[in-house]
Amino acid sequence: MAKDRRYNAIKSMIEVGSISGFKEIFDVIPKTLVSKEMGMNYQTFTRKVAEPDLFTIRELIHMASLFDVRSEDIFARIMIEITPVKKRGR
Repeated sequence: MAKDRRYNAIKSMIEVGSISGFKEIFDVIPKTLVSKEMGMNYQTFTRKVAEPDLFTIRELIHMASLFDVRSEDIFARIMIEITPVKKRGR
């Protein structure tokens, strides 16, 4: 089966920096497609996309291989979303 062309679009967008957050990936490619390719239940996958720190490292490495990007690129986008923003003191 041929690889979906949207995987290549994700790779290009990550490389040029037009995707800065992890959840933005799923504006381009449907979660159903990625969850199926990863062999994950859709509901579980959706919950993990909403809370990316629930993904295992193995799952993130598999996702990076689907998009043909470095694992570090996926980790960096997740870190942007899960790192708390510091509040300014008075």
